[in-house]
Amino acid sequence: MISLTANQIMWTAFIVGSSSPIIFFLLYKLGYVSKKIITLFIIGICVGLTWEIPFALAGDSFHLILVDWPIDLPLVRNINYAFLDSLIFLIGIFLCNKILKSDSYLYTFNSNALLIMIIWGSISEFLVDLNCSGKLWIFLENWYNPVFISISGKDMTLIPQLIWLIAPIVYYLSILRFLNK
Repeated sequence: MISLTANQIMWTAFIVGSSSPIIFFLLYKLGYVSKKIITLFIIGICVGLTWEIPFALAGDSFHLILVDWPIDLPLVRNINYAFLDSLIFLIGIFLCNKILKSDSYLYTFNSNALLIMIIWGSISEFLVDLNCSGKLWIFLENWYNPVFISISGKDMTLIPQLIWLIAPIVYYLSILRFLNK
């Protein structure tokens, strides 16, 4: 297994996150990406901001940031993470398309699509926390964010997992609402 340093993870997150809106814009302008994909990306950013901004506002009462971000301005890290959250949502869309062999779930509720998104979101959050907690951040254990499992000395807390249990539901319902307008 490849083990990246905190700095390598941080720079990867920074570069991928901050370049993704630019890349999607260019791909759209060049005709490689549809307006639908851009809409799905923007919805994902908006959903991601619903927890990334509160995380920033909660500050040291909820989590500790262990690395300095390249751009030291308020919310830049959190907005960048919302871009990354949106990419995770788009991978969920890709998985739905591959498994369901259709994108009709984007226009009519499909419980299988929702289940795929929830499972993918939960697995991806677990893996992100497993690899980044203790390197980029530490979520603090307290009465509202208890540790639910420890793996190799890393305490995994409940709120990030709950977010990625609920976020795919919010994302999917938002998709159904906005794509059907």
